[in-house]
Amino acid sequence: MSLVSDIVILLLPSLLTYVFTRLGLDKLKLQKYERLLRLAEEAVLFAEDAFPDSPGVEKLKKAVEYLKMVAAKAGLKLSDKEAEEKARVAFQRIQKGALENLVKRVVP
Repeated sequence: MSLVSDIVILLLPSLLTYVFTRLGLDKLKLQKYERLLRLAEEAVLFAEDAFPDSPGVEKLKKAVEYLKMVAAKAGLKLSDKEAEEKARVAFQRIQKGALENLVKRVVP
């Protein structure tokens, strides 16, 4: 059993590297995606805070503009479509987090 686990421990990193490379996933792409989502969450929170009386469509536009601006400052290029997609994902993540917190308070 020890020999099998030693072999798995030796081969697993190489195997995972191969699989992720074949899928086109690497650490830098993952870090870029995570950074974009953090910036998108910041953009959504900014739009919610700065424009509380605006309708949702206007807030989305403002969040997309803000996201493109901060992404450009960070050296990340985004198209309008990509920025809108990231802003929508961020909004959904924020909403999901808020609902989870609410459920935790209601159901101990």
